Amino acid sequence: MATIPATEARSLFTKMMVDVYTERPKVFNFLRSFFPTVEETTKYLSIAVRRGSEMVAVDVTRGSEGNRNSFGKSTEKVIEPPYYREYFDATELDIYDRMFGDVSEISEATFITFMQDVSEKLLMLVDKIERAYELQCAQVLETGIVTVADGTNINFLRKAGSLVDNTGTAWTGANSPYTHFEAAGNFLRQVGKAQGGTLNAILGSTALNAFLDNSVVKARNDIKNMKLDDVRAPQRDSLGATLHGQISAGSYLVNLWAYPEFYDNASGVSTPYINPKKVIVLPEVPKFKLGFAAVPQLLKAESPRIIKGAYVFGDYPDERLHAHIFDVRSAGVAIPTAVDQIYTMQVVS
Repeated sequence: MATIPATEARSLFTKMMVDVYTERPKVFNFLRSFFPTVEETTKYLSIAVRRGSEMVAVDVTRGSEGNRNSFGKSTEKVIEPPYYREYFDATELDIYDRMFGDVSEISEATFITFMQDVSEKLLMLVDKIERAYELQCAQVLETGIVTVADGTNINFLRKAGSLVDNTGTAWTGANSPYTHFEAAGNFLRQVGKAQGGTLNAILGSTALNAFLDNSVVKARNDIKNMKLDDVRAPQRDSLGATLHGQISAGSYLVNLWAYPEFYDNASGVSTPYINPKKVIVLPEVPKFKLGFAAVPQLLKAESPRIIKGAYVFGDYPDERLHAHIFDVRSAGVAIPTAVDQIYTMQVVS
């Protein structure tokens, strides 16, 4: 039976763990697909926001000074992302003593079994954090406020005009959803400065049923089938969402998505990421980011640099508790850089 020197087992295990993480299937990440990832080596993340305009130049008399222009200062927002650390004690595993006991060599079978056991548990912890980021994206898209456990919530100050209550003309009545989608498109184009006439709409479950049962929709019956090849790659390749078709609303084309995915909240209650009564409308290519800052790290001789990445894995013995800890750490936040490129409307009472 093949064996591995015990002195090499730890470094080989670490390398294989990285490979396992790279190849792992992702947690459902449809909302994250609108937030491209950026990674930094600093504790804080900053964004500079300057709301644009579409002023038209006015001609002047030849020989005159011309029109003097001045520009407002950009607003810098500095953010300390929420910090996540999930861990478990490997000494509780049955195979631990055979892996790290008083042995000079480890059988290949023992090594593979231990790696698979620890990998599975670490990736379960990664999935917990991934769900937290998906929830962050949902919070940004619904309210613009990321809820943090210690109460220091991150408020991206969305405009009141992007948070609309359409229950007075609810889709359950004889009211046209198309006018609501057209208003959303106008806000994203005129206020959010988003260009392109194709929009993505994510419908909560109740809102979707109301839309499909709406008398105006049934009369128009203009829901068109679409191929996923016609959709941008990040949304096409993400998991969990269902494309229900495309409609026209005024000057805009709207892709209709449902996202029937859930997470367990702090009370253990299964909760949908998307509010069932609401609809979120986005440009086809919104300007958002999922930013990752550095996690707390000790600089050592063998690793004198800050490790940059969405996830940082570690393992170390805790002499005080007589435990061998394996952990995963992450510090990320969903950032709507162009905060006016989100339109959220409640369409059912």
